[in-house]
Amino acid sequence: MNKTILKKIARIIQKLSGIESVLNKQKMILREIQDLRRKTSLLEFAHIDEEKLRDSYKFKLFHQLIPLLSPMDISGAEYRRYGRNYDGGYVMLKDFSSRDTDAAYSFGIGGDVTWDEEIAALGIPVYMYDHTIKKLPKTNPLFHFFREGVTGNPDEKGLDTLSNFLRRNGHQESSRLLLKMDIEGYEWGVLDETPSSVIGQFTQILLELHGLNTSSSEEKVSKILAVLNKINKTHQSIHVHANGQTPVDYLGELTLPNDLEVTYIRRIDYADKFIPNARKFPTSIDQSTSRYLPDIPLGRFSVAEQVPQNGASL
Repeated sequence: MNKTILKKIARIIQKLSGIESVLNKQKMILREIQDLRRKTSLLEFAHIDEEKLRDSYKFKLFHQLIPLLSPMDISGAEYRRYGRNYDGGYVMLKDFSSRDTDAAYSFGIGGDVTWDEEIAALGIPVYMYDHTIKKLPKTNPLFHFFREGVTGNPDEKGLDTLSNFLRRNGHQESSRLLLKMDIEGYEWGVLDETPSSVIGQFTQILLELHGLNTSSSEEKVSKILAVLNKINKTHQSIHVHANGQTPVDYLGELTLPNDLEVTYIRRIDYADKFIPNARKFPTSIDQSTSRYLPDIPLGRFSVAEQVPQNGASL
């Protein structure tokens, strides 16, 4: 390699190093802003009248949503993150294999199949659905791709229900399935339509839940609460992670991101193994949804952490 090429490469590296430095500074500034917003919320929380606080829409929303999403832990559990770095990876309970899993269902692919690849590497077939792309970025013998989307309204063209997809693939009787769904807010309609018996066919469910904020309409919040109550009948949250690329709301010590990644496991499979959660989120195996954005601290993500008494500071 001649000196001219080496010099050009050196200049490119120097330029990229400068960009890296700027982006790292941006991440640090955003983290400081995040911390300032949290401290401001704590200050407001400490001085507001307790009765008015409890009657506020924000307080009620936080105390309705968070308990339905709060994680439990499992005695002796081992967790692993599956998928690419940053956005696209999901933390799961590491307790499944091709011996006890018939198939995985993946809704919302885009250009990322890294989660699907890691599941397929275990010998598990993956049924993949996305009507917004023409083909997958990669192929795999265990990938089964369909250019269709999942919906709560089966009359929509190019879309079908979760129940119908299971039936079409011969999984209507299986209780050994995995589900991953990131469909940009349409999950509420899908899960609202899906019977609890179908939701109960999945041993683990990975969802990115959208629209968990105080600006949502009462109608939307009502549907969200109904869906979360339905999921909680059959499944328990065991892991949460905030999408740091979306807005975040604060109420004292509590943090509620607009978009939240949640890992659920089927209750009946671990009925005697649930223990109170002592982990703080994000955990050591979580990653920010962007290399240059800070992760969002959620604490233990439980309203039990916050018990206001006469406006006293926490």
